[in-house]
Amino acid sequence: MTSSPGNDAGNDKNTPLIKSLQDLTIIEAMDSEGKLKSTTFYHVTEEEEVYYGQTPKNKNKRETTIAEYNAALQRVPDEDIYPRVPEDIQLTIAPETLDASTVYVKRPGLQWYDDMIGTDFLPKTVLDETVVMEKISQSPHPNIIQYYGCRVKRGYITSIVLERLDQTLHDYVSTPEFQDLDTDKFCRSMRSAVEYLHSLGLAHNDINPYNIMLKKESREPVLIDFDSCQPVGERLQSLGTEGWYEKQFFTSEKDHDVYALKKLGEWLGEQNTGAK
Repeated sequence: MTSSPGNDAGNDKNTPLIKSLQDLTIIEAMDSEGKLKSTTFYHVTEEEEVYYGQTPKNKNKRETTIAEYNAALQRVPDEDIYPRVPEDIQLTIAPETLDASTVYVKRPGLQWYDDMIGTDFLPKTVLDETVVMEKISQSPHPNIIQYYGCRVKRGYITSIVLERLDQTLHDYVSTPEFQDLDTDKFCRSMRSAVEYLHSLGLAHNDINPYNIMLKKESREPVLIDFDSCQPVGERLQSLGTEGWYEKQFFTSEKDHDVYALKKLGEWLGEQNTGAK
């Protein structure tokens, strides 16, 4: 992991950065035999400063003390994970007054930080999704996740702020309420969202039941997760979800969405049959 001078965990090493495990996001990676391979963790401050660390090999989170977590945490340089605010794009800054319980703050995928050190993968992913959400939000679609804007700290885009929804389609099909879902209407709403994206010259490239959520009252679908959404023809950093694309791809294309929508209709039919 890279670090820069002055990036230790706090100016005063005697002051704990974290006080409990609730202050951390902890990621335990397993090997092919189900044995612990590594434990990494990170903490994000109110100023969106990121501190990252890992435990000694094969030591799990329950064996690690709070003091050991604090000692291992190191400040991640902003430029490793955040993109600079572009000069040629007008950004929407998310209001500070938003109710935290109603929004989802999406930050860089820090679970990949170790693998992506030395690349621009994480900053580019944040910037690409921000630019796409800015474009989509110019004329919001009811079946696309609402974008409230981004957060900027120290000249970097540190996160995007989105509408919070609680249930994915993948989870919803396991509930008794799924039997009452009007799947034809559901699919029409999804097609409408995708056609809107395509009208903007964009393709989502990762439509699957994990990237579709449901509105609480209406049970209308909401398309989420736009970090693979790019202008048609652009090269992608990440591919779609296995099982939800016809063949491996590396560029953004409308055909990927068309195939996924067709498969979605078939999948919903199978789930409906199984639920009866």
